[in-house]
Amino acid sequence: MKRFKAAVLLLLLSVSTLFTACEEISQKPLNERSTAESISDEVDETEETVEFTEYAAEIPEITPVETSLTVEAEDCKLNGNLEVADKRKGYSGNGYVTGFMGEEADYLLIPVDLPASQHYDITVCVAADTEVINNVLVNDNDIGTFIIEGDGKKFDTVTFYGVYMDEGKSVIQIYKGNNEFDIDYIKVSNNSDVYEDELEITADPVSEKSSYEARDVLRYFKENLGENIITGQYVSSNKNKEMEYIHEKTGQYPVIRFSDIGGYGESKPPLESEIKAAREWDEKGGIVGFMWHWNSPAEDSSVYAIDTKFDLEEAVTDEDIALLGISEIQDLCRQGNISSECLALIEDIDAVSAGLMQLCEDGIPVLWRPLHEAGNNLYWWSAYGEDAYIWLYELMFERMTKYHELDNLIWIWNGQNEDYLVDEDKYDIAAINIYLNPNTYFGSRSEQYQWIKKITENEKMIALSECSTVPGLSEMLRDNAVWTFFGLWYGEYLSRNEINPDEIYTLESDLIRMYNAENSITLEEYAGVYGHQ
Repeated sequence: MKRFKAAVLLLLLSVSTLFTACEEISQKPLNERSTAESISDEVDETEETVEFTEYAAEIPEITPVETSLTVEAEDCKLNGNLEVADKRKGYSGNGYVTGFMGEEADYLLIPVDLPASQHYDITVCVAADTEVINNVLVNDNDIGTFIIEGDGKKFDTVTFYGVYMDEGKSVIQIYKGNNEFDIDYIKVSNNSDVYEDELEITADPVSEKSSYEARDVLRYFKENLGENIITGQYVSSNKNKEMEYIHEKTGQYPVIRFSDIGGYGESKPPLESEIKAAREWDEKGGIVGFMWHWNSPAEDSSVYAIDTKFDLEEAVTDEDIALLGISEIQDLCRQGNISSECLALIEDIDAVSAGLMQLCEDGIPVLWRPLHEAGNNLYWWSAYGEDAYIWLYELMFERMTKYHELDNLIWIWNGQNEDYLVDEDKYDIAAINIYLNPNTYFGSRSEQYQWIKKITENEKMIALSECSTVPGLSEMLRDNAVWTFFGLWYGEYLSRNEINPDEIYTLESDLIRMYNAENSITLEEYAGVYGHQ
């Protein structure tokens, strides 16, 4: 049976042009997200004493009320080309709604009258003949994306978990998708999982021989689990201008410095300037985080699947190569036992491991997030399906942790899709990237938090690996969805876009509030109070 998956592959308020949208949220780091940067390379070193107020989160009292409301789509307000049909089998009520033709005017409004201000599950019964990716909104707020695989045979359901809605009248909104689809009904029921106990995890790393420093970071993360969020920021270069910008605006520095070990695909990793910058941030008392925009090991080298002919399936092998020396692997290639593509992957993994080894030898732990955003198939490492992706992830894990003995890595899985989930013993933290349109309040994104919590069976720390603005602390605490850490992207996501000044992702007031809130951890607290300096 085809499965329906909710809420995570993409988080867009508009999906009218799907591939363009995928690029926008997934791969603007390669000199696209930063084209409209408004932070100068030169940092004003003149300091003025500014007093910042400490902010306290406001959390409402919630008394759960049993709720189960089902609204037939055909009984709702239909707009544009929408109409009631009865040709597709398996519907309930008097029919279903069809006619989502791709016009802006094609949308369905589903009114609900709720008995209490609490968290609800929203279930949509849908069907389609081709794959559909579309969003659901509640009172104009995007709650996530559903995916219909589109076998055309019957209706099935997709659920968004733990959506907070106030008592009284609300409106669920469903607009056009990238392809036609049908809606049978919408069900709203109370969610009790949100109020259950915290994640059932240990601070033990998955790497068998993990350094004291790496274990120390995971212990600290666990100590703050569900109560405080660790601040993090992506930087565009080793100049750290984003860190200085945050300090100038808020009086605080982030704990985690996130960057790309290959300079966002500009060079063959490891980029020595980034290794040096990571070492300096550790000396400052902070935590180092690396991702890797891995250019395919081919003549038409690129991170994008569409721009390279590199075929990951050609690299996949049953040979147990993870722990072999490079000369042995080269012999296997010459003998035809493995492909040249397989050898090229090993050579690149060895190269990036050499850079990470420099930090390992200095006792510097690294939040390591390789092979990111697999589920959108935008990158070559995920364009050939989940089996090839998982094979590559596991090859990298085994070679880095056992052959190269990198004991300083804290492994982050960022697949964005349950089908791409690797074995639980090969990642420490599950993370998701969430980008919303400008001028949109981020809130807690508890729907995505609940989704990761479910697929990891409450056993992993959950983090916001990339985001378009800082999350809302009050909402995170209200929704029991306090991400372990967040990583705000750079450029227009951090500061005002000078080209389009009306498009704002992060308000300065929200930045100040986050970095001066009692439930957020900044560099001063992490490095000073916890003794990391």
